[in-house]
Amino acid sequence: MSAVSITEPVISRDIQQLIMQAASQIAPVWPLDQMIAVNPWWPKRQQSFKSVCAEQQLLADTACLMNADWYLAQWQKQIQLPHLQLALQEAELTISAAEAVAALSEPNEPHRWQRLGELLSIHAPVKHTLPWTQLILQQLSQFLALYHQYPERFSVEAGIEDHAYHCWLTVVRQDKGLQVLTGTDLTALFATLPSSPQQLMQQLLPWLDSWCADESARLAYFEALLQSISGWAGWQAWLDWQQQLQGQQSNDAACQLLYMLLGWDWVLWQHSQRHKAYNQLLPALQQQSQQYTAMLDNTEKHQNVRQVWQRALELSVQQPLLQQLQKAAQQPGNVRVRPVLQAAFCIDVRSEPMRRALEQQHPDIQTLGFAGFFGLLIAYKAADSKLSRPQLPGLFAPTLEVTQIRPENATLSRQPKLGWKQSFDLASSSLGMVEAAGPVKLLSLIKRAFIRPAAKHALNQHLDNSQWQLTRQQQPLSVSEQAQLAAAILAAMGLSATLAPAVMLFGHGSESCNNPHAAALDCGACGGQTGEVNVKVLAQILNDRAVRTELAEQHGLAIPTDTVFYGAMHHTTTDTLQVYQAPAAANWLSWLTAAGEHARQQRATQFTAPPQGASALSQFFKLRSRDWAQLRPEWGLANNAAFIVAPRELTKKLDLQGRCFLHDYDVSKDTDFSLLHTIMTAPMVVTNWINLQYYASVVAPDKYGSGNKLLHNVVAGHIGVFEGNGGDLRIGLAWQSVHDGKQLRHQPVRLSVIIAAPRQAIAGVISRSADVAALVNNQWLWLYQLDDDGTLHQWQHHGWQPVML
Repeated sequence: MSAVSITEPVISRDIQQLIMQAASQIAPVWPLDQMIAVNPWWPKRQQSFKSVCAEQQLLADTACLMNADWYLAQWQKQIQLPHLQLALQEAELTISAAEAVAALSEPNEPHRWQRLGELLSIHAPVKHTLPWTQLILQQLSQFLALYHQYPERFSVEAGIEDHAYHCWLTVVRQDKGLQVLTGTDLTALFATLPSSPQQLMQQLLPWLDSWCADESARLAYFEALLQSISGWAGWQAWLDWQQQLQGQQSNDAACQLLYMLLGWDWVLWQHSQRHKAYNQLLPALQQQSQQYTAMLDNTEKHQNVRQVWQRALELSVQQPLLQQLQKAAQQPGNVRVRPVLQAAFCIDVRSEPMRRALEQQHPDIQTLGFAGFFGLLIAYKAADSKLSRPQLPGLFAPTLEVTQIRPENATLSRQPKLGWKQSFDLASSSLGMVEAAGPVKLLSLIKRAFIRPAAKHALNQHLDNSQWQLTRQQQPLSVSEQAQLAAAILAAMGLSATLAPAVMLFGHGSESCNNPHAAALDCGACGGQTGEVNVKVLAQILNDRAVRTELAEQHGLAIPTDTVFYGAMHHTTTDTLQVYQAPAAANWLSWLTAAGEHARQQRATQFTAPPQGASALSQFFKLRSRDWAQLRPEWGLANNAAFIVAPRELTKKLDLQGRCFLHDYDVSKDTDFSLLHTIMTAPMVVTNWINLQYYASVVAPDKYGSGNKLLHNVVAGHIGVFEGNGGDLRIGLAWQSVHDGKQLRHQPVRLSVIIAAPRQAIAGVISRSADVAALVNNQWLWLYQLDDDGTLHQWQHHGWQPVML
């Protein structure tokens, strides 16, 4: 097939912009080996949460709220009358609490957008065949899986414009299975599809004009198509996201999928002309298009009461926390002395119980909360590998690359044979292959049951205690550049003044077996990897004598000669603390051991009959991490609810139950509020992504959750999972990650952000950042400000309102 001719008709600018706009409304979905939490409605942040809920209900048939029965179950149990009354007041609904309760029992069946395939199934049903919508989903999903798993099979077309669309057209024109599944021959109709998207749209436009002339309805039509296969749309959007991180503003990959869907609609429309239903389809499409705005408004109106109940639930969580913080702020502060030990942890909610446990070991231990990538915008590349991976939040592109410098006689761990292993992960694995490898797999299962598993990621096989080299654009980072990087990180962490003799930089990582979503339990700030690389690299920089000299002479930061920085890991599945290259006689090693024991005892309360004794409990959690049949090795970030940006002294005496992200911040050290700006534009956005991924996986598990872990099959080695042997690519969290079999383990509430900083400073960040303004003004999270005396204000209606508790 030849490249598209330059003489072919070009899609009009208006229709092209609508296609790109629809494609841009799909949130990216990261691959399994880099899996991070994503706000599935991130591209819609400029709209209000309320309007997006209505739009999703209409276009994707997806509720973004819990059902009425669930809210009723929370009434009196958690949601109290004052919470409901305040929620009604905020929503400016003039109904009583009793009327709000009664309204939940009223029938609520709003209209939804019906795609052409659905309308055709209604008006021209055919017995003993797959519904059109299911057939389209299956065909496109199988094609995309093959396209991305075996790119070499499509290499003949490599480099051609609209490559994915061309390859799909080639495949679907030869797909004889469609006739078996539909009972009709579509081959001739697919043969009439133009060879380029430009020609396709020219062919489609007269038909589109005949029933959908309104721009908003056209955008709804395009987006409804993408929502019908939103899992794969999310993957295509991720491919576009990677291009955008490199400075290329393109939605080409997602657009390619939309062109395929439009091609299917054109075939269905031609097919419909063979039936009497043809005369009914056009009026149905016209009516839907003309009524779209009214349908959207009606859907939002129907959801008003449930929105109030959702807000009441969130108030029931927020108010006790705000009361705790208010009382803590009114307590006198402690006199600061030089700490005997400092430990910086990721802001991940799992670190909150561990920080409390460690602080209880000595009154002069200081812990800090900081984003787990520790300010290093790096990609890690193994010295003998062409592979590299990001070790930073998905919002950013790496600017530095790190590799390990190995002695000539260094022995490397054996790399696993990934191709052999991945072949078993695929739904397409042959029975003969599985039978032939039976004894090998049996040995593997025995090993998994009794021997500690190897590192999850192949690149981690090479990590040791060798030195690290940092490069920028293939040039080694100079001492001066390293010192500049170190000075910025120390200032951001609040460590530029008093440093302890031992400063530990705790990354974190999870351990589990037979878990395709293992990366989701690692550090999202490190790109779905453990934080091991980041903490080892930063410790090396900060321990370097030349860097320290440069810090003192050029940046005025004199690190005490007795201060040593240690890379360390918080293993979240087993609640153990590991320090790399720790001195054998250090007195603080016993503190780390005791902290781990304390944290495990606290976490054991989650189980019905946990074993007794420190040793038995330690073994209990280790076995969970090694168990290849364990569906819930740990709860990850489940039940996260708040992000607190304040000095540790404010929260040190509080048991926050592992529900809060804690970022240390001392406004007295941030005179220009540049650090506040960084926190609100980066960590706050990341916590919003985490919070709303968990939220979406609970309120809309069929759409934004990945279903049952027992049925997962890995697609193309790392792209994602099918639930079973096909259907759409499943995204989000498995049901077992948010539900324990009896009840939800994650409470679906939007994030509460509490910041101890001046109101005008916070407002200044909002005014300068469109993303932050969108999140706080459109109620994607709740923003509170805390004064030194405990006075609280909430950001509402683009300004501050006092909070009365």
